[in-house]
Amino acid sequence: MTRLSKNELRFYFIAWTCGILYSLYHVYLAGRYISTGHGSYYDFAVGWSWIKRRQDISDGEWWSFIPLIKKLVPWIAVQLLISHFIKYKKFNSTVLCGWYITVTATFLWTQLGFSGVLLFLIQPSVVCLLIAIRNLPLIYFVKLGTLYLYQYDPLMNLVWNDWLQVDQEWQYLLTVTIFWIQLRSISCSVDNVSRYQHKNLSSFFKNFIEITAYCLYLPTMFTGPFFLYSDFRKSLSGSEKWTVHRLGVTVFNLLRYTFWLLVTELMMHFLYTSALKSYPERVGALNAWAFYGFGYSMGQYFCNKYIVVYGLAGEFSRADDIDAPPPPKCIGRVHLYSEMWKHFDRGLYQFLVKYIYGPIAQYNFPLKKFFASFLTFSFIYVWHGLAQYVFIWSLLNFIGITIESIARYIGTSSVYNYYLNKYLSPKNARRFHCLIASPLLSMSAISNFYFFGGMAIGNLFTFRFFQDSWITICTRIFFSYCCCQVSTELKILETIKSKNKLITN
Repeated sequence: MTRLSKNELRFYFIAWTCGILYSLYHVYLAGRYISTGHGSYYDFAVGWSWIKRRQDISDGEWWSFIPLIKKLVPWIAVQLLISHFIKYKKFNSTVLCGWYITVTATFLWTQLGFSGVLLFLIQPSVVCLLIAIRNLPLIYFVKLGTLYLYQYDPLMNLVWNDWLQVDQEWQYLLTVTIFWIQLRSISCSVDNVSRYQHKNLSSFFKNFIEITAYCLYLPTMFTGPFFLYSDFRKSLSGSEKWTVHRLGVTVFNLLRYTFWLLVTELMMHFLYTSALKSYPERVGALNAWAFYGFGYSMGQYFCNKYIVVYGLAGEFSRADDIDAPPPPKCIGRVHLYSEMWKHFDRGLYQFLVKYIYGPIAQYNFPLKKFFASFLTFSFIYVWHGLAQYVFIWSLLNFIGITIESIARYIGTSSVYNYYLNKYLSPKNARRFHCLIASPLLSMSAISNFYFFGGMAIGNLFTFRFFQDSWITICTRIFFSYCCCQVSTELKILETIKSKNKLITN
C-alpha cells in the first residue's frame, strides 16, 4: 500500500481526532440530563471525592469483573510464586497441574462452597470421557449441545437458586465462566483425541489432572482471555528465566493496565455512556454529533474494558510462562471487519480459526470459505447467547465479512487491477479504497451497536443511518474516510516495523 504525504496524513489524523473529541463533548452534555434527576437512582453513585461528580455504575459487567480481579490478585500471586518454585525444582508437570487445581478449588470453596467446586469439575470430567471414546464428531456434537443446555433458563435457575444459592452478580460471573470453560474443553478435547494413548488408570488420571488444570486455570478462568491448550502444555515444560528486563516488562504492563482501569473509571464521571443505553428515547432525540459520539463512546468503553480485563489476566498468565494473547487494539485505529475480529479478542479468533473455520475450509468443495464463515458466525451467535440482538450482530458481521471477502477477491483480479492502474495513481488508488471502505466501516459500527446496546439502541442507529440529512451523511462519510486513512497508515507502519524487526533478528 502506497504512503501519502505527511501533511495529508496529519490532516486525516487531526480531523479524525477532533471529530471524536467534539462528538464526545456532546455526549458529555447529553449525560448531564440523566445525571440531574432524570436517570435511575441505581445508575449512579457518589464519585471520587476530588471530582465532585456522580459516577456511572450501570455497567454490571465492569462492576462484577473489576472487584473479582481485585479479589483474585493475592490468590494469583501465591499461585505464581509456588508454580515457579515447582518449575525451578523440576517437579513432574502433574504436580504443577495439581497445584493449579488446588488453588482454584480452594478459591471456589471459599466463595461458593463444595457445590461450586463440584460444578466446575463436571466439564473436565466429561472432556476426559469424550477423549477416551475418540470420536471427533461426537465431541463437537456434545460440546455444541451443552452450549444450548447451559442457556436453558429453567435448568440454570435450578443450579443458581436451588443448588448454589448465589446472588445475581455471581450468577453472571459463573455463566461467563462456564462458557469460557466450554471453549477450553473443546480445545483440549480436539487436541487430545488424535493422540490418546492411555492404556491404564494412571495415565488417564494424569491426563484428567492436566485437562482440569487447563480448564480451571485461575488467572483467566472467570474473565478470559482464551489461550490454546497447546500453549498451556508448552508452559508446563519449564520456566523462562526471570531477568531484570522480564520483571520490568511485567511490572510496566501491570501498571499500564491499571492506568487504563483508572482512566476508564475517571471517564465514568463525565461520559455516562452505560447509563444512556437505558434511555433509548433520549438517545433517539440526540443531535447528530451527540448521537454518533454516543455510538463511538460505547465502542471505546467496551474496548477499554477488555484492554483492562484481558490485559491484567493475560499478564498474570504470561508471568506464569503461558503465551496468552495480547489485549485488543484500540477500535479507533481499525476499520476492517477482518482486522477487528483478528485484533480485538485474539484468543477467540485463534479458537475460531483452529477449531471451527479451519477444519471446514480445508475441504475441497465450492464456496467452502463462505460455508466455513457461516458456521463460524453461527457458533459465535450460540456462544454469546441466544438473544435477538446477538443474532443481528452475528448476522451483520457475517454479511460484512462476506462483502469484504468478495471485495478482496475482486481486488486480486487482473481486470480490476488493469483499470485501477490505468486510471488511478497508487496514491489515488489508496484514497479510492478508503472511500469505498467507509460505508462498510459504518455497517461494522452499527452491527456492534446492537451488541453494545441491545435491539432498541441498534435499531435507532439503523434508522438514523438511512434517514439522516445529506449534510449528516456526508459528514459521517468524511470522518469514516479519515478513520480508514489513519487505520491504513498505522497498518503500513506496523508492517514496516515487523519487517525491520525480522531483519535485525
